[in-house]
Amino acid sequence: MVNPKGEVIAKCQKEGLGTPEFRVQVKGPKHEPHFLCEVYLGDHLLGSGEGNTKKRAERIAAEAALEWLNREKLGQSNRSPNMIPSNEPFDGPWPIFPEVLAASLQTANSRVNVKLEGEEAINQVLSLGLQLYKGALEQLGEVVEVEEEE
Repeated sequence: MVNPKGEVIAKCQKEGLGTPEFRVQVKGPKHEPHFLCEVYLGDHLLGSGEGNTKKRAERIAAEAALEWLNREKLGQSNRSPNMIPSNEPFDGPWPIFPEVLAASLQTANSRVNVKLEGEEAINQVLSLGLQLYKGALEQLGEVVEVEEEE
């Protein structure tokens, strides 16, 4: 994609959805900033991205937003933005991979609406984190059946 940010804006306007908002946060020290960009359409998070430059974070967020908008158009609107799709539901047991779980929760935390507070925010992070974790394991083929000990 040559200009994903422009493509997101054009797609939203073409489909009569309004103009998306690119919200950028700067973290880290001034000599080594880290940027987080989230693309919102009203209160709806379409995508997010991180990078060592504002332009890179916006590009990654715009690409994620475009991916979600394309899934939405294909009739897969029952999914939340940025949710990793899975082919079949799996009831568990879910193996624990601490690094993957931590990354899933961090990603979920960065994608939850910053205006949420308290228990509502925690529940949103946990719910999205679990979806991301399960989806990652399913996509990686790490879902395994654990034999119960007798």
